[in-house]
Amino acid sequence: MAFAPALQTPSQNTTCSYLHSLSSSAFSLSSTKCSSAVSLSSLSSSRSSPSKCSSAVLLSSLSSSRSSPRPLFSSSSLSLSSVKEGLDNLKKSFQNLTSLNHWVVRDYGRLVDSVNSLELHILKLTDEQLRAKTDEFSRRLNQGETLSDIQAEAFAVVREAARRKLGMRHFDVQIIGGAVLHDGSIAEMKTGEGKTLVSTLAAYLNALTGNGVHVVTVNDYLAQRDAEWMGQVHHFLGLSVGLIQRGMTSEERRTSYACDITYTNNSELGFDYLRDNLSESKGQLVMRWPKPFHFAILDEVDSVLIDEGRNPLLISGEANRDAARYPVAAKVAELLVCGHHYNVELKDNSVELTEEGVALAEMALETSDLWSENDPWARFVMNALKAKEFYRRDVQYIVRNGKALIINELTGRVEEKRRWSEGIHQAVEAKEGLKIQADSVVVAQITYQSLFKLYPKLSGMTGTAKTEEKEFLKMFQMPVIEIPTNLLNIRKDLPIQAFATARGKWENVREEVEFMFREGRPILVGTTSVENSEYLSELLKQRNIPHNVLNARPKYASREAEVIAQAGRKHAITISTNMAGRGTDIILGGNPKMLAKEILEDSLLSFMSQETPNVETDGVPVSQKGLSKIKIGPSSLALLAKAALTAKYSSKSGRKGWTYQQAKSIISESIQISQTMSMDGLQELLKEESESYQLNPTIAHAYISVLMDCEAHCSKEGAEVKRLGGLHVIGTSLHESRRIDNQLRGRAGRQGDPGSTRFMVSLQDEMFQKFNFDTEWAVKLISKITNEENIPIEGDTIVKQLLALQINAEKYFFGIRKSLVEFDEVLEVQRKHIYDLRQSILMGDSEKCCERIYQYMQAVVDEIVLGSVNPLKPPRDWNLGKIIEEFVGIARKILAASFAGVSKETLLSSLEQIDQMNITDIDLFCLPKMPVPPNSFRGINKKASSFRRWLTICSDELTMNGRYGGIVNILRKYLGDFLIASYLDVVQDSGYDYAYIQEVERAIFVKTLDCFWRDHLINMNQLSSAVNVRSFGHRNPLEEYKIDGCRFFISMLSATRRLTVQALTRYWSSPMESEELFF
Repeated sequence: MAFAPALQTPSQNTTCSYLHSLSSSAFSLSSTKCSSAVSLSSLSSSRSSPSKCSSAVLLSSLSSSRSSPRPLFSSSSLSLSSVKEGLDNLKKSFQNLTSLNHWVVRDYGRLVDSVNSLELHILKLTDEQLRAKTDEFSRRLNQGETLSDIQAEAFAVVREAARRKLGMRHFDVQIIGGAVLHDGSIAEMKTGEGKTLVSTLAAYLNALTGNGVHVVTVNDYLAQRDAEWMGQVHHFLGLSVGLIQRGMTSEERRTSYACDITYTNNSELGFDYLRDNLSESKGQLVMRWPKPFHFAILDEVDSVLIDEGRNPLLISGEANRDAARYPVAAKVAELLVCGHHYNVELKDNSVELTEEGVALAEMALETSDLWSENDPWARFVMNALKAKEFYRRDVQYIVRNGKALIINELTGRVEEKRRWSEGIHQAVEAKEGLKIQADSVVVAQITYQSLFKLYPKLSGMTGTAKTEEKEFLKMFQMPVIEIPTNLLNIRKDLPIQAFATARGKWENVREEVEFMFREGRPILVGTTSVENSEYLSELLKQRNIPHNVLNARPKYASREAEVIAQAGRKHAITISTNMAGRGTDIILGGNPKMLAKEILEDSLLSFMSQETPNVETDGVPVSQKGLSKIKIGPSSLALLAKAALTAKYSSKSGRKGWTYQQAKSIISESIQISQTMSMDGLQELLKEESESYQLNPTIAHAYISVLMDCEAHCSKEGAEVKRLGGLHVIGTSLHESRRIDNQLRGRAGRQGDPGSTRFMVSLQDEMFQKFNFDTEWAVKLISKITNEENIPIEGDTIVKQLLALQINAEKYFFGIRKSLVEFDEVLEVQRKHIYDLRQSILMGDSEKCCERIYQYMQAVVDEIVLGSVNPLKPPRDWNLGKIIEEFVGIARKILAASFAGVSKETLLSSLEQIDQMNITDIDLFCLPKMPVPPNSFRGINKKASSFRRWLTICSDELTMNGRYGGIVNILRKYLGDFLIASYLDVVQDSGYDYAYIQEVERAIFVKTLDCFWRDHLINMNQLSSAVNVRSFGHRNPLEEYKIDGCRFFISMLSATRRLTVQALTRYWSSPMESEELFF
């Protein structure tokens, strides 16, 4: 398969474009149904804040009418258009020459020259010699060479391996892309330029170090596809390839992470990291600890780090409480009227109750105060209002099997395992009358931004990142490098059209789809929600226009691959949410592999299974109406008939027939066989006598023959589609980021193919409402001119206005993301400390574990002593009674007997005699009149530990400058030694072997740490919401969050140490009593 077909000359068919003004200071209003069009002279520039944008217009003149639905350009307009296009191309060329990106890419040309110079030499190597290069590179790295020293040769080896195993040779621009990834940057490559193949270069090179490489995709399907497809190259070169999928066992995950290159998706990677940091033993870890992260290649990096960057990955424990309040709050929300009882802010999804709303809610709930601590209703009512106003069915979520499932608004896919936090999901369930799932308590959390910052070296690739380059540089220190296309991009991006009403926009979309359908061009219509996609589908059904729908509903989503395979065929119409696209290409003429698979399934499934497919789970059949029929040759028909008979015989010979899904799996397995075996190998399998071996190779043989027919048909039809102008993409709404719109545009014009795009927006679209963009003037003006609703406004000025709105929206959301990152950085530092501590406990040796116990015990003693003394004052002014009480309370069962007769007077008398003491042995000394510690410090390691603790105490600045600081330090050392020695003594008396003692100590360490970390996460989440209120007092919320968060963290560590010491000392005398400490 080649990544770039021959360059096609674009069609000169101009009937697909609307006549528009060439003046940059005016735009025209035109209609397909009215006899006149209106020209507006100017729009005032928008203000800096998107929430206060306003515009004014002046009516200037009426332009000439047009009678046909799609008028042809006059010769004068064509010449002017050509001149303008030439000037635009000249401007782009000049901008390229003066841009930094141009010179960076040019600098990579030296590497490309080096790789190309090695190609002839590498080409002559046998497979064994090529595979041996991997061992040679590893040996050279061990001898002191760097990755840069072997980069050119390694790239040349991967290029040749891909040519031999995949039939693909990396283009020069793909070599540049691989170098950009290796340098830890983001490679922006247009759709169809082969990002998946590019990743093999950097993945192979960095895997040579033996530290592991993660290739991260956005879903399981892409991870599996890339592991099986690109994994052939790495396997051929002697590297191991792992795959992480949902549902895998811990052992399977551990094996995959141990491979040289691991393919996974971002959510599985994040949850594995969190689960590893909740594991209770070393044997439960699945990642490469103590250094699980080395180098990652992040596919669709903008989607993960920006679009999904704000959503934290959460592992939650259930806390079933207050479930009955949500339905009641939902009923109250139905009573309240927007604008009277409450106000909404679409921009940040916030709700504010008015005085009337508070009064009505309190009356309905029979409470005197919504915010009462004893009977709090405010949170439930506010969430119910948010669910009512901001969370719409078939837009933000769908209801399936009695559950509210979130739709990812950026990908259009259902996320079954994700739930909204802070009670929002429960409020949505109450609104829909569903069973209320339990509230969740966060056990572990991390954002994708924090997760991928853990990689010492991170790179990414995407088709749209340049517009967010500043954010990538600021947040992740990752520059964005635009990689040139292998062939010239000849896609036509037609001017944006704006309509006064949504109904007028959809009517115009329908007209454009109908016009293009008659022309024969394939059409992809991008919508922003399930609701909109189905609304347009109904409009097309009224005109009997055949089409396919692709959205989050299971009956459509399960057929995603088949729909995309058809989307580039002549007369094909695809209405899709944002699902259509990432990781898949729309090939003009159709995807022959997918079409061949469909033919096999249509021909064989009825013979293999008597089960009727479930439309809701197996999907609705892909519409073939309007598409040309694929001609299957006689040999293919014969092989299909043979496969059908074999399938029917095999099905009947078994005790039970196959289910529909089992039959599909058998066909998929057979196709895999056809891709990994030669025709000779298939012939050998067919000669086998065992019937169990006949079905798969028979189907595989038929698939190869049908595939050849499909390739011939798709090639011919693809050439015809190119002549007609290629794929036409229609966007039905502008997104809040130009990058998302560019992703939709990128579906057309892949690999030098012709294509065109058109965006149609309504002044009633959600984005205009969300940012309070003043559009009433346009609606009123157009209504005065004509009663028609489908009058488009187009021209340079309206484009500038819309782009300005998008840029302002981007700045607004960037500010939100920046703020969230700054807040998360506080928790990020704390999380790293806790997780590093946790791993050191699980992975550390026995000596380190013992040393940590001694440190904890000394730290607890220090907190008790320093909390009750003043180094500047004599011991008689200290709270000695409190010291004795708290010290004995730590480990009452092992200390109570020794300190039974010790009073504060005894301790005071002892401390006053310290000046006359001559301490010569710091390892074993006792205060006068005080109990003698057990002699447990035997052995060089324990004596050394004791001495280190004494040095640490003496260097403490808290007591260094006090007159009585020396007495304080001696008291700290004495009590610390007594506690540690008593603990060692009771452990020795327990009679347990050393291994069991270590296991118990590690378990108690981890359990106490997890207990307090979980509570700390709850406190920090509550704090992040609470500090925003402090801004009304002219205090910086971020600084308040940092100060209080630091205080919370210090308190949490102190409590963790004390509980750990208490649990350790109590365990040996009463294990059940120790267990009670955690509840």
